[in-house]
Amino acid sequence: MPWSFGVNGYYGTLFRYRSGLPALNFTHPLGVEVFANRHTVGKREWERHFNYPQIGYALAYYNYGVPDELGEAVTLTTYLDNAIIEGRKGSLRFNVGTGLVYSTRHYVPITNEQNKAIGSALAFSLRGTLRYEFPLSRHTFMNLNLAFRHFSNGGLDKPNNGMNFPLLGVGVRYQQGEVRYIEQNDTVAATIDKSIRLNLRVAAGVKEVLLIDEKHPVYTLSAYASKRITRTSSLLFGVDAFHDTALRNEFINMSLQPPDEELEPRMAGITVGHELHLNRFSFMFQFGRYVYQPYRLFPNNYQRYGLQYSFTRNLSTSAMLMVHTRTANVLEWGIGLHL
Repeated sequence: MPWSFGVNGYYGTLFRYRSGLPALNFTHPLGVEVFANRHTVGKREWERHFNYPQIGYALAYYNYGVPDELGEAVTLTTYLDNAIIEGRKGSLRFNVGTGLVYSTRHYVPITNEQNKAIGSALAFSLRGTLRYEFPLSRHTFMNLNLAFRHFSNGGLDKPNNGMNFPLLGVGVRYQQGEVRYIEQNDTVAATIDKSIRLNLRVAAGVKEVLLIDEKHPVYTLSAYASKRITRTSSLLFGVDAFHDTALRNEFINMSLQPPDEELEPRMAGITVGHELHLNRFSFMFQFGRYVYQPYRLFPNNYQRYGLQYSFTRNLSTSAMLMVHTRTANVLEWGIGLHL
């Protein structure tokens, strides 16, 4: 597959990450990003289905302009880049992806207590970029970008309000040669297995609740039915069972008095969702509602976002972020069995 390479420069602003913080009490972040895009040419059915997206890999540096509190950050991300509108004079494209971020400054009791955004040096990055690209020459293209970045550790450490910032950017991309797409007749659609499958998933994660806290394990058992509706999409319906060992600290975090007796750590919910299949990888989203939550410490609804990799037709591994509205609850690492 052909490759192209480029660099982007960014200038942006920071969203408020703690209550009472003035909107403009710090300077605007600056960033620079180098990237490599692998151009799909249609060897796989999903590449043709999604109009030949580019698979990108990016290394970026951000300086927040607040050296003592926020410091600097370095991210390593991967993404899918696809055309929304494509023409001879230019194209409007969008990419979305995820990866890791390293922050030089994070919350530390006494020495950096004002940083309520990130509680750990290593966290996760979510990215989205809308860009207009037009040719400067046969091999060189210019990009005008509107981007958004979100950094969070998924509840592994507290505090975890997250870093959120929009960016304006400009960059160039170099592409050595013309991308030649493979023409292929799709005959696989008739062989799609549209039967209902039973899926079991066992997952575990850890989270902190208080600013000074230990890590509490959380265990999840999920059972759900999946039905393939197209080559790239499945609908999901299921149930979740949770075992959360952090409930006593959840009471304290909400300024509530925990019960004297031993707490019931088990909860249960029902879910609906969607799975987007890209060869062995798939992106999953599930919307859940608690049907058993004895202490009502959390909202009635929850969401799960994640990535799954299938080793075989019957075995997979996954990383899923469980969220209560806008607050990360726990990052789940799981093993799935598909019958």
